[in-house]
Amino acid sequence: MKSPHQRESAELLLLCWVFANKHVPLDEDRRYLERLAARAHHRRDLETLLAAARRQDLGDVQLAAEVLTKEQTGPIIAFLRQAVVLATSDGALSLRNHHILRFLADLSGVSPDALRALYREVTGRTLAAPEDLSHRSHWQPVEPEAEDTAEVEEGDTGSTQANAGEYRGSWRDRVRRLAENQWREHKQQQQWRRQQAQQAREREQQREAAAQAERERRAQAHAKRQAEAQAQQREQARRQAEAEALRREQAQRQREQAQRQREEAAQRQRQEQQQRQYQERQRRERQRQEQESQHQEQQRQWQREQSRQRQRAGFDAPSYPIRRALIELELDTSASPREIKLAYRRLAQRHHPDRFHGQSEWRINLASQRFQRIKNAYDLLMQHA
Repeated sequence: MKSPHQRESAELLLLCWVFANKHVPLDEDRRYLERLAARAHHRRDLETLLAAARRQDLGDVQLAAEVLTKEQTGPIIAFLRQAVVLATSDGALSLRNHHILRFLADLSGVSPDALRALYREVTGRTLAAPEDLSHRSHWQPVEPEAEDTAEVEEGDTGSTQANAGEYRGSWRDRVRRLAENQWREHKQQQQWRRQQAQQAREREQQREAAAQAERERRAQAHAKRQAEAQAQQREQARRQAEAEALRREQAQRQREQAQRQREEAAQRQRQEQQQRQYQERQRRERQRQEQESQHQEQQRQWQREQSRQRQRAGFDAPSYPIRRALIELELDTSASPREIKLAYRRLAQRHHPDRFHGQSEWRINLASQRFQRIKNAYDLLMQHA
């Protein structure tokens, strides 16, 4: 009862109680319970509920009845119908299930008349009044014979030993005959149960055959309706295809016209863009020329200023080491510091020893000496710049 579906659990436990009190529980009854358990999300709990029902623990039954009564909002005809079907599937209604059905009808809020009508509707038979479970003939069938023997013995207390032995012999004969009768009744009941089970299986096969025929008839009718619907769909699809082809043709003409307009617009944009790019290149070229002209003019002014400063300082005739350094860097006497740096970088990259890796040792030594002379010349000129 800890399940989130307490009402379904209670109904399934009460149905298991009916199943446990049948004369002969059939395999189809078990499959019927499994279908109900799967519908109520309790397939895994079915074995637990069956074990509780077989224990005949009335505490579990009382708890299930309380849960069903608590969550009941009206007569539960569907649940009672399931109980009747399960109790009468083998054709015979056991005495216990007779009383259990009356108890479940009262629990479900169904009147006795409605129960009899439901029973006739399900089984086609009349629900008679049940036997009295409290009668001793139901629980102790041998007790009357034993009481008759006891009365005989009490009435003949003054008889002889031979009469007592005769009474004991007749009591044993009656018990033996009663046991034989009970054995024959048991065999007859087993045979009757097998016949009922066979009849139930035949009824189930007939129901399945009828259901199969009904399914085939419905399938044929459904196939016919589907064929008619498919024919209508094909006709509608043909009309839609024609309309769609006309729409596509119109759309194609519109797309071609729009494509031509886009191509013309794109052509105009490309021409305008090329014109703008050409004008931009011309503008940048003019700016670059103007900047170069300004830079050259600044260089010439700076050189003239440097020359005037040397003349004023008496450096018009550079010394011999400076002239050697200028010759080493391949410069003239009017070279600016910027030209000295550029010449040093160019010659240092050209004569660096790492560029001659893998050549002869003489070639590497020669490059190292030239690189050292270039570096010394650069240091000297930068000191006097």
